[in-house]
Amino acid sequence: MHVGDSRRGARYHRTMTRAPLSSFTPTPSSHRLDALDVLRGFALIGICVANVEFFNRPVVESGQGIPAGLHGLDRAVAFLVAYFVSGKFWTIFSLLFGMGFALMLERAQAAGRPFLPVYGRRIAVLLGFGLLHHSLLWSGDILISYAIGAMTLLLTLMAPPRALVAAFLFCAALTLYPGFGFAAWAFTPILFAGAIALYLRAERGFWFAALAVVPGVLMLLAALVTAIGDGAADWPLAVAGLLLVALGLLAWRYRAPQILRPLRAGVTIVMLTFALIALDGGLRYFAPDSAAAGSASVTSTTSATSTTSTTSAIGETTGAGQTGGARYREQAARSREEERVLTASNYPAAVAMRIRHLDERLRDEIGFSVLLLGVFLVGVWFVRSGVIARAGDHLPLLRRLAWAGIPVGVGLGLLGSLISTGRPAGVDDQGYDFVNALAMLGSLPAALGYIAAVLLMLHSRGVLAQVRVLAPFGRMALTNYLAQSLVFALLFYGHGLGWWGIARTAQVGIALLLCAVQIGLSHWWLARFQYGPAEWLWRALTYLAWPRMRVGSAASAPSPR
Repeated sequence: MHVGDSRRGARYHRTMTRAPLSSFTPTPSSHRLDALDVLRGFALIGICVANVEFFNRPVVESGQGIPAGLHGLDRAVAFLVAYFVSGKFWTIFSLLFGMGFALMLERAQAAGRPFLPVYGRRIAVLLGFGLLHHSLLWSGDILISYAIGAMTLLLTLMAPPRALVAAFLFCAALTLYPGFGFAAWAFTPILFAGAIALYLRAERGFWFAALAVVPGVLMLLAALVTAIGDGAADWPLAVAGLLLVALGLLAWRYRAPQILRPLRAGVTIVMLTFALIALDGGLRYFAPDSAAAGSASVTSTTSATSTTSTTSAIGETTGAGQTGGARYREQAARSREEERVLTASNYPAAVAMRIRHLDERLRDEIGFSVLLLGVFLVGVWFVRSGVIARAGDHLPLLRRLAWAGIPVGVGLGLLGSLISTGRPAGVDDQGYDFVNALAMLGSLPAALGYIAAVLLMLHSRGVLAQVRVLAPFGRMALTNYLAQSLVFALLFYGHGLGWWGIARTAQVGIALLLCAVQIGLSHWWLARFQYGPAEWLWRALTYLAWPRMRVGSAASAPSPR
């Protein structure tokens, strides 16, 4: 496998076969990497199939598994979506987002243009799209998550590591003063951004190893003091400490070649996150007595099963001032409110409800941004290593990813389904938290396997190569994603046709039909225009210039500032 020369460190390899653009401007269609568009189109189909459920079910129930009462074909369809689609396709899209970041940075370097002002505007515009999408159409929006995650990625790759560490220490000190407790969660990404930045850029990896080992040792000591004082060990805290120590030592041992560091850091963040959640759920299911002794378990639930609200439980502790029973009652009340407003109220009432929930949503994003950072970093590695730009040179690697990633990733979820397929009503999850975390643990391997399979199809000579028909659909991914929410809202909500709660099979059928229509419309549109409507606006606001819209138009915008 080609991984480049380690002496070049974290510099980007010039893997694109096309000549670099002379200026840092919106990318014309002739300079696009078609494989990324095909992958975006593929991912968007899975996202649509996963999302349609939560236009017929409260978004707050995202991550609760297959609802009770389904039978026959509806149960079979729900099962297939839960274990072959949910969690996998938002991960694919996140990997692609990281790849897009790396490609944009490469273009900026080739053009000799400043990167930060342009990318800062790009993130701000994406956040604006997300806030409008959340408030006006659907509270399961993923664009807000990507914008906040992109800010964390930007800090990780561009900000001075020691400045990030100093900022974190300042925030930690700030929490000691009354009225500044918000700093404890608002700046959590700064710690991870600083730690990962040190690992990615440090020549010897000492600082990252120390930043992981020292807190890990302190957590182990805290668990020991708890065990001596209370007579019961805080197992989640102890295991988290052990994992941090192990992470630091592994970072010290496997610090070369430097170009592999984004891959190693990203995989570690994602797998460690869900391994901790699985550990906590497993302890509570298989050893409830010892698990109950710990006052701060890793998490009570995880809701990262689709592109819907994936953030609320990442990093949340059961000892954070709210008992399991209180949390369950709050969630049940929220679920009833969502269903009532979206099925029986008017559009202004639905918008007002979503805006009321926005503050909580933004707080939840902080923990999720750390998980997204890990996925983004894996995507960055794909570009730096040349796997995406020169996939034909990496077919053996892609075959291994497909044959290993899909069975392992999907298999973990299927294995857990033998214990539970959905969260039961009440406080006791009856093992669902454990099996859901197993499914999420398999999301990254499965996503990598799916990406590899699509790239292999693109490089085949048979009918499978026709998967490239998805390229225009993927080039208009933002427009099509927003349009899907608009169509679903008009079909399923009470202020539309009111089809809320139709059969699960019918939901998926509508989603697939909508994707087929959008694929055809995307081909028609891009035969006439350079960009989709949302993509055109995004580029215009990002580059502060009007991109040429019509195909073959001679008019062009002034060079962006």
